[in-house]
Amino acid sequence: MSGHHSFDKLTESMSASSQKRMKKKLIQLRQEMALAEVRRAMSLTQVDLAAMLHIKQAALARLENRTDMYISSLRKYIAALGGELDIVARFPSGEVHIQNLHDLR
Repeated sequence: MSGHHSFDKLTESMSASSQKRMKKKLIQLRQEMALAEVRRAMSLTQVDLAAMLHIKQAALARLENRTDMYISSLRKYIAALGGELDIVARFPSGEVHIQNLHDLR
């Protein structure tokens, strides 16, 4: 995805101390966070991420404030941050990683 490449270029252009801060924040991301918190923890503004996703900042603001969205939208958002979306169903007998969810249209 093009967003992933944009994120890589962004991180390459960061100073070593900024990269170190970002890695420290990534460790903190293992906890639950709202999408906007994830973006801010990675030192990105809505304008930065909207440009990576090729959408307007207002559209990104609406996306971050939604309580429901298409999985493909969330997957693109996470990919633009350099991550990969992993959906896990947890049962008493164990976890199932869901691989092939498609949008219902």
